[in-house]
Amino acid sequence: MNIIENWTTQDRQDYGHKIQTKTHHLQESGLFTDAALAALLDRHPDDKIDVCTMQLDPNLSDKHCTVDFRGFSGTDLIKAVKEGHIWINIREAMSYDQAYKPLMAKTFKELERCTGRDKLRRNCRGGILISSPSARVPYHCDPTMTLLWHIRGRKRVFVYPAGEEFLPDEAYEAIVLGEQDQDLPYRESFESSAQSIDLPDNTLVAWPHTSPHRVENQSFCVSMVMEFSSKTSAFRNSVMYTNGLLRRRFGFSPSWSKAGPLEKFLKSVAGHVLRRLGAHKTHIRKDYVHYKLDETAPNHLQPVRKFQRNF
Repeated sequence: MNIIENWTTQDRQDYGHKIQTKTHHLQESGLFTDAALAALLDRHPDDKIDVCTMQLDPNLSDKHCTVDFRGFSGTDLIKAVKEGHIWINIREAMSYDQAYKPLMAKTFKELERCTGRDKLRRNCRGGILISSPSARVPYHCDPTMTLLWHIRGRKRVFVYPAGEEFLPDEAYEAIVLGEQDQDLPYRESFESSAQSIDLPDNTLVAWPHTSPHRVENQSFCVSMVMEFSSKTSAFRNSVMYTNGLLRRRFGFSPSWSKAGPLEKFLKSVAGHVLRRLGAHKTHIRKDYVHYKLDETAPNHLQPVRKFQRNF
């Protein structure tokens, strides 16, 4: 059985250019039940698991506040997600765990066959997201090619145009240069240009590279996020890396949309070399813990004195 259902010739042409939704069959693997996910959480390295809550305290600057989950079983964690205000990212589970790696490989192979693209993908990663009914992901942009394979629950995705109004060059340069996380400046006026997509169980959604988006859960949700570097994303990111250095070091005002093919090609080559040479120091965000998991506390979250994550 194919993982992606009814991929057409038109879908092949639209991939990478339009927002697409398709039905998939990942859930039939049996790897995304509560029991399977609890077992995965029990064996996955703690440093590859992020347990977060989302802006419970408006005075905190972090969009996602890290939670200390040490000492809790996978079953306990899933219970806390269902009853609390929690978001779990099992980072690289699909590309790290021996039970999930074959499914990840099969999924990528089928994606290559369906799209006819991304054959030279690099840095393939697949993380599993387990999130509360109240979970929200703020307005942001991924520098990688990103596909959301929603598996269980009801989720709503808002996708926005990738033009300068919604994705300022300087903001995207900051992401590529590693100066900030993937969050972008947001205005309510953007909503009139957003495409809202309701995702039932077993829905794949793909959008053009760099399209800003945000997510709202409607129920307890399980999803898989696939990220990789393709020719398209690598080319644009190298150009933006060069543009970012020109803007910051020499006061230039480069523009992605106004540059011609030759200029972009030369900047892409330069950006590839400059990145390898470490021309710009990447900002390493410090991860601070604000809560610990506590089943007796509201939303299963007990505030703690802030400390830098060490697990």
